[in-house]
Amino acid sequence: MYCKLIIIFFVFLTGCANTKVHLYTKYLSENESQDIIKELESNNFTVIENTLSIPDGIRESTIIYSPFLKNREDLSNALDSLSKVGWSEIRLESLVKGNHWYGKNSLGLILLPNGLINSDWEMNKGLSHKYVGTDCDSQVEIDIQDNNLYKITYTDKNQIKVKQGSWKISSYPYLELSAENGSLPMYFEAIKRTEEDLIGKVNIVEIKPIQSYQMFSNCNFSYGLRN
Repeated sequence: MYCKLIIIFFVFLTGCANTKVHLYTKYLSENESQDIIKELESNNFTVIENTLSIPDGIRESTIIYSPFLKNREDLSNALDSLSKVGWSEIRLESLVKGNHWYGKNSLGLILLPNGLINSDWEMNKGLSHKYVGTDCDSQVEIDIQDNNLYKITYTDKNQIKVKQGSWKISSYPYLELSAENGSLPMYFEAIKRTEEDLIGKVNIVEIKPIQSYQMFSNCNFSYGLRN
C-alpha cells in the first residue's frame, strides 16, 4: 500500500510539472529578458535562458513546439503572457528547426526585435566576424558579433585592454560602433573581395576605419574564409 502511494504521488508530481520555455536571449536586452522571464514565470512556466544562435530559417519572432506537446493551452498562455510585455504577432511553428528539438513539456521561444530580419539579418551575419588588425602599431582584434555587440581587444603600454559596446549598419557599407561609456561612436567602411593563391580562392571582408582612432592608429582589419 505504501509503495502504491509513492507511485501515485510521483505520477501526480510529473503531471503537474511546469512546461519549460527555452528562451533565446541573444538578440534581447537584459531588461527585455527579465520582463519576459518574470511574466512567464508568473504564469507557471519554467524559463531556461540560452545564448544559442537562431536556427536557420527563422526570420521572425517564433514559438517552436513539438507535435507531441502535452498541453496545447501552453501555447495560448505563452502568447497571452508575451503580449502583456509588448510582444505580439508571434508565429507558432510545430516542427524541428535546425538541430533544435522540443518535447512534450517544452517550448522554444525566439524573439527578434523589429528590423532584425531579412536583408538586415543577412547583412549582419555577413559582417559578423573576428577581424585581425594589420599595419597596426600594436596587436588589435575586433570581434563583430551577430547579436549586434562588439569587443575590441588591444594593447596599450604592454597591457591588454578591452572595449565593448554595440554596433549597427548606419548605411551600408558603413558600420557604426558605439561604446558602453557613451563616448563618440567609431565608423568603419566594409569592403568585400576575393583573392586567389596557389591553394585556391579566399573570400575576404575588410573593415577600414573612416578616420584614425587613438587605440589603433594606422590599422586596417580583415577576416578571410577559404572556399
